[in-house]
Amino acid sequence: MKKLDENRKSIPKDQLKNKSSWTDSVLGRLRTDNWDSYYENLPTKLNNTFYENKEILSSLKKTYQIYCNIIGPFHILPDFLFLGPGACGTTSMLELYLRSNNDILPSKLNEIRYFDKKHTNSINWYKILFPSKLTKNLRKLSGKKTITGEASGSYILNPNAPARIKKIIPDVKFIVMLRNPVNRTLSHYKRRIRNKKEKRSLEDSIKYELKNFEDEFKKYIENENSISVYPETSYLARSRYFEHIEIWFEHFSRDQFLFINSDEYFKNPLQEYNRILEFLELPKHNPTLTGKRGISPPGLYDNISIKSETIDFLKNYFPSWNEKLFDLINTKYDWNT
Repeated sequence: MKKLDENRKSIPKDQLKNKSSWTDSVLGRLRTDNWDSYYENLPTKLNNTFYENKEILSSLKKTYQIYCNIIGPFHILPDFLFLGPGACGTTSMLELYLRSNNDILPSKLNEIRYFDKKHTNSINWYKILFPSKLTKNLRKLSGKKTITGEASGSYILNPNAPARIKKIIPDVKFIVMLRNPVNRTLSHYKRRIRNKKEKRSLEDSIKYELKNFEDEFKKYIENENSISVYPETSYLARSRYFEHIEIWFEHFSRDQFLFINSDEYFKNPLQEYNRILEFLELPKHNPTLTGKRGISPPGLYDNISIKSETIDFLKNYFPSWNEKLFDLINTKYDWNT
């Protein structure tokens, strides 16, 4: 059996050493020791191992579907969902801070993407990724709460996701992390360069996006079942937060949302973590953090340079969009720097 093909959509080759072992996958044990640790649950592990053998993979998928349909009804749905357009800190907040709380048991699998990329799967496929009702009841007997949720930041980008979520979990709470759009755009670009998913300069990428994004986005929405990936060249579009959030407010009440300024989170993570706990109706908590998952090490992108005129373009591009956002969420952030 061949190993993962480099051309296959997967984690970068130099990060394979930080993915889950078979033992991790079987036991549901999440690694947080490296900033880019990658968790594979057992179905994902099997899929990535046997994807070239269609017969074995098909058999495994059918078996897993049967398992989900039997076990899924005995599991609970999430109490909260993390939303964020990428490079906003959702991974570290969920994996390091919220997982440290004894009352919170998030889904082990990060970026489930049920309500956009995998919405054709059964609800039991989704439910099985969360704690069981038995676990919740046993914890209740011992005086513990069980709050569960997941972080699929890309939900915020899909205009069809709110209606799907409304139908299944109408009372769910949303934690939305938004970063200064200039910094988010730069970080997003640099991450894609490092992960070898982008080869163009940011200037060329922006020119391409301004010319092609609308057509690509239209095709994505019209053919969502076959084109499951939001347009990849979307550095600007992902940072136009107003466009995305106004759609969510058409389906859910404002009090179901907590907005976190990622720039404040990076400065004072404990403060923003406790804001989330208050939103989830949990007591304050001073966590003991173990691991680095989601926290990029200093100097990671030092060898990726951006022209000063491109940064100036971004600083001039986003203010009007920011003002629309501030009016919409009735909150103003200091994103002038």
